[in-house]
Amino acid sequence: IEAYRRAVDINPRDYRAWYGLGQTYEVLRMPYYALYYFRQATKLRPGDARFWCAMGQCYESEELNMQDAALQCYKNAESKGDREGIALAKIADLYRKRGDYEAAYLYNKKNIERLDVDGVCNADVVQTLMFLTQHCKGTGRLNESEVYCARLLDYGGNHREDAKSLLKEIRLLKIHSEKEAASEDVDDDDDDGDM
Repeated sequence: IEAYRRAVDINPRDYRAWYGLGQTYEVLRMPYYALYYFRQATKLRPGDARFWCAMGQCYESEELNMQDAALQCYKNAESKGDREGIALAKIADLYRKRGDYEAAYLYNKKNIERLDVDGVCNADVVQTLMFLTQHCKGTGRLNESEVYCARLLDYGGNHREDAKSLLKEIRLLKIHSEKEAASEDVDDDDDDGDM
């Protein structure tokens, strides 16, 4: 801490020192202090997405629990070109926690596209695909749900069995909706014949 403080005293425009102080206080679980130092770094370098993400994480902490402020920070980070890919996942998760599943869907969809471009293959991909599969299934986007679910099968682990089960459900729902559509067509034809 003293080294960072000396660096700030020597050069108050050294955003790295402010950011370092913020990280230090974050590790010490002192989010109010961390937030102050992250804000200073952000003032000096507002285009750095890392600083916005760091502030968002402080706002999300148990001590502060300021979800709206965290969401705004992550949106700022995303608009600044978050190269580390933290912001999209955090935004989607915050919307999910709020119960705004359609917004969570949109940000998860953006996130999976980013993960695909970056060639990422980890638990974040699985979690995102699982949300997209279940949300699309629940909102009647069965073809889209089936695509996401099929991708889940490519990953190993416990979720593979869940994906198999979900895929069966999705396919049964598709068959059922196709049968319903066909019976409605038959009913419409019968109605036309009665006139």
